[in-house]
Amino acid sequence: MPEWKYPENLSAGGKLHSPLSPGDQMDTTKLGRAQPIAVAVAAVAAIAIFATAASVMGVRIAQAESAVPTFAPSPATKTVPVATAGVALVPSGGVDLWLGPDREAGFRLHEGMSLPFLHRIEDWLLVTTSCNDSAWVRAADVAIQDQGAPQPTGASFNVADAVIVLDPGHGDRDWGGVGPSGLSEKSVNLDIADRVRHLMSASRNVDWDSGAITAGADVAAFGSVILTRDVAGPNGGDFEAGLGYRAAIATAAGADALISIHNNTVPRLDTAVPGSEVFYSVGAEGSDRLAGLIYEELMRSFAQFEADWSGGELLGARARIDPDTGDDYYGLLRRATMPAVIVEGIYISEPDQEALLATEEFRTAYAEAVYRGVVRFLTSEEVGAGVNDPELFPYDAGTVSGNGCQLPAQP
Repeated sequence: MPEWKYPENLSAGGKLHSPLSPGDQMDTTKLGRAQPIAVAVAAVAAIAIFATAASVMGVRIAQAESAVPTFAPSPATKTVPVATAGVALVPSGGVDLWLGPDREAGFRLHEGMSLPFLHRIEDWLLVTTSCNDSAWVRAADVAIQDQGAPQPTGASFNVADAVIVLDPGHGDRDWGGVGPSGLSEKSVNLDIADRVRHLMSASRNVDWDSGAITAGADVAAFGSVILTRDVAGPNGGDFEAGLGYRAAIATAAGADALISIHNNTVPRLDTAVPGSEVFYSVGAEGSDRLAGLIYEELMRSFAQFEADWSGGELLGARARIDPDTGDDYYGLLRRATMPAVIVEGIYISEPDQEALLATEEFRTAYAEAVYRGVVRFLTSEEVGAGVNDPELFPYDAGTVSGNGCQLPAQP
């Protein structure tokens, strides 16, 4: 079947609209200052407006939570969208994406994908694809994880009900950093995120003095752990995923936390300790505390390794904000509605640090640090070390084109 390519800069009905700001499609955390689209609530009016759009395959959206039905149901259907939300999981054999309820299927999406949805009309779900576009799927054709209800953090937090979204940075043509010997950041990030999920998927004991994590019952298995790029998905998880899609999964899932896994490039100076940074959302309450705890645990995990460490002028938990708007500089964090961080482990651009990232031992230590930091965040009111105040960051991230993003097709 031919690959489904969305029309560029088309609104429903075929009219031109402004393209997204730089970085809205590609998974680049160095994102410019795109403004979120206002959340759409006038669903009935939207249906009337979009009823003529059956010939248009999709509409670019900057945030999935802002989406309204791009394609209306057939004229005979008068149902108003119900405010249901969750994540649709594509089963073995893939699933058809449709132009609209009772219209026609345009593409069969690859199995193993997660599709966030925030609107529903009877058995039809309006989903956001990994290319940040909207489409419809039949609820009967997918497994559905209903949107969770985030819990207050603290001693009474029930880890068995926790919903965590892990976001392996980059993917496909957005390869992220590449080490001197060719090690790809996108693959390292995915492997580390999968190790974090493995830790969260079973009950554990944690020795909080040494940091050792073993099998046990002190910390329950997490209720749900979703990867935005899953190893069970197309090409072993190596596919392009837009920032809007990544954030929409966390929103639709009702996540208690969103953790994006990265590694860094181009340090500014030599440092005595690993140059780890954890960027937190200024708009989502609790993000700074989560960042501080993960940073503290990274320092504990990485202390066992030796390298010529390097980093920036400011280490620890950080935030960058647009001096004109006060919003988060990073697009993923700007979209977050729950505690959210971007973890930058070490510098893959440096030979000895790249060598560490190639080892099982270091990747496991990175994953264990994230696990411990999240457990501490959810089950206590602790504040970690190294939390810095937000910094004004006036720089332009440059233009990253999302044109040409292609959905993974079912073979």
